[in-house]
Amino acid sequence: MTIDTASEAAKAATTTHGQTGPRTEAGKSKSSRNAIRSGLYAARDFIRPEEEEEYAQTLIKLMDELTPENSVEQTFATEIMGATWRLRRCRLIEENFSSIADLNFDPMIDERTEKQQKSVDRARAQSHLIFRRSLDELRKLQKVRIIPEQIADQNPTPKPAPTSDAAPAGMDALMNLAESQLAQRFRETGFDSFCKSATPPTAPAPPAASSFCNPAPTQPAVSKNIPRNAPCPCRSGAKYKKCCGGPAAQVLKPAA
Repeated sequence: MTIDTASEAAKAATTTHGQTGPRTEAGKSKSSRNAIRSGLYAARDFIRPEEEEEYAQTLIKLMDELTPENSVEQTFATEIMGATWRLRRCRLIEENFSSIADLNFDPMIDERTEKQQKSVDRARAQSHLIFRRSLDELRKLQKVRIIPEQIADQNPTPKPAPTSDAAPAGMDALMNLAESQLAQRFRETGFDSFCKSATPPTAPAPPAASSFCNPAPTQPAVSKNIPRNAPCPCRSGAKYKKCCGGPAAQVLKPAA
């Protein structure tokens, strides 16, 4: 089979089955806009001229509630806005069903609205899925970002105290004070004051008398009024005149 024969066979098969798409330029142009007749499956948010103000207000309010801080959070917030606007479009289409004359209570039963109602249900399910997933991811990102910021606010890092030449603080102030005192001392007394001690050394105190140098008296204090024949107070068992009161003992007593 040659190339021309294959091309004619393909053309014949197409002619046999018939064409379902538009053939004229006007029909093709109209068909290319099928996705935005209702706005359910448009590549971008479908906004009619009379809906521009409502879209802007919805976008501002939603961004104030979601509070995205960076480009990644902004991406998920944009997805949430698109899903919200598409859910609004689903609701409007279902409300327009009421304008159809003699419409059955259930749009899925009426042949005029059955196909469109299925499109609305698919678009609603898809929008809910995008909304939930985008919102979950956005909250996770914000949680990772906000928690460290809260911890940092609760435990702030102490800042070092500012120092200046006029009023230094801490060790700098002590060093400056010592240097100024040394300089003043040098101006007043000269270099000799650094070589001589400021206060003369004091003489060491004489050592205290030891107890071995002044032994305590071995003889107990005896009264002079003791009778000579009385027992000696030293408890030796002899009479006083023959013990401590005798002439020999009197000679050995130290002078008072």
